[in-house]
Amino acid sequence: MRYCAHVRRKLALVLGVLALFAVAGGAIGASAVFGGSAQPAQRSAAVAQENRGVRQRGDRAGRPPARESRGSARPLLAVVGASFSAGVGAGRPSDAWPEDLARIMHWRLAVSADPGAGYVNPGAGHRGPFSRLAARLHLARTDPQTIIIQGGHDDIGRPLPLIKQQVESLIAMIRREAPRARLAILTVFPRGGAPSGPAWATDQAIVAAARHADPAIEVFDPLAGHWHFPRIGDHLHPTPAGHRWIAERLAAGLRSHQIAA
Repeated sequence: MRYCAHVRRKLALVLGVLALFAVAGGAIGASAVFGGSAQPAQRSAAVAQENRGVRQRGDRAGRPPARESRGSARPLLAVVGASFSAGVGAGRPSDAWPEDLARIMHWRLAVSADPGAGYVNPGAGHRGPFSRLAARLHLARTDPQTIIIQGGHDDIGRPLPLIKQQVESLIAMIRREAPRARLAILTVFPRGGAPSGPAWATDQAIVAAARHADPAIEVFDPLAGHWHFPRIGDHLHPTPAGHRWIAERLAAGLRSHQIAA
């Protein structure tokens, strides 16, 4: 009897140990399964967050979201320019003439501008000249209906043959990238009252080169048109009201050439 009881105690002990291993093994297995599934989920969330940040940075750089450029019924206005297009004098970018014009025409907008940039000049931020600023708009992908190049004041004093060459080269590049777009130029704004001789020479060189490169181009010439609008203290850049005046003048010209949406 004592022998049988001893055997039963050993058997119970062995069964208990086996049960303990089974429970521990199950817990370890469960930990491996849940731990393995949680880590990829965390990595996926981190990647998704990073991708969202990249897209937001792309939007702030002036590139319209891909879904908007493909699916929106509203045309896209693309602007390449200098300080006027960057909103100097407006107080904030949303009050600059490109934004005013886009609102008037009910268009979407993409702007690539750098104060001080020109057909030759690189600009204060060295993002120019205009050929580089235009490349940032990815015109072949965004497919704008209308493109406006604004500038020339910052090229005053540069060699006229070089200015002409750069104007023709830029227009040829834009025509390759966006052959269906309506193209316009907004030329030299004078400082103060009477324009200087170099200002007139630069303006005329830009207009002549642009029309030679594209006879269908629309020209908005503040010098020849004697544009007068409210300006800030530097006697060059427009106030917010001046920006609106420029936008309204451009809208009237674009509508007269049946470029309205």
